[in-house]
Amino acid sequence: FKAAESGTTGFGEPAGSAPRRTGMGSGLRFQGQPVFADHAQSGSGDLCDACGKAHAPDPLLFQSRTFSLTEAWSAIVAVGLRPCSGAIIVMSFSMLNGLLFGGMLSVLAMSIGTAITVSLLAILAVTAKDAAIRYAGTGSRRASRIANGIEIAGALVVLLMGLALLGASLQA
Repeated sequence: FKAAESGTTGFGEPAGSAPRRTGMGSGLRFQGQPVFADHAQSGSGDLCDACGKAHAPDPLLFQSRTFSLTEAWSAIVAVGLRPCSGAIIVMSFSMLNGLLFGGMLSVLAMSIGTAITVSLLAILAVTAKDAAIRYAGTGSRRASRIANGIEIAGALVVLLMGLALLGASLQA
């Protein structure tokens, strides 16, 4: 090898020396770097006076109560652009076995089932949270606690379902 002939290991280390280990023992070191390390946001507007860029979006942009149909469809299309790994597996299997039409029908059935499930869960989550906040009183401390509790409970349900699926797959 050329690296051995030149007296180095190819990684900048002298030949015969042990490679330097940092990080998690893998030879890699990960460090977080600030996006704008040379300065902090300066100025009171949306744009930084020093560089002319926005360092972070204005939080008021996310509090809009006007959610148009165009914005909804753009979110749906953005989510739908990512290919489903299950659909890729089904289509690969069906193409390898000469069952293209059957694979397409299977993927269509999977897509419709996923759309119905996600839509019903979203409707249930929004209506349950709105009903709980109406019950507690809008803007009250109690409403805030209920809203946070519902969000945490939802995250825990997703976590527990994922752990149950992981446990079931490890036992199979």
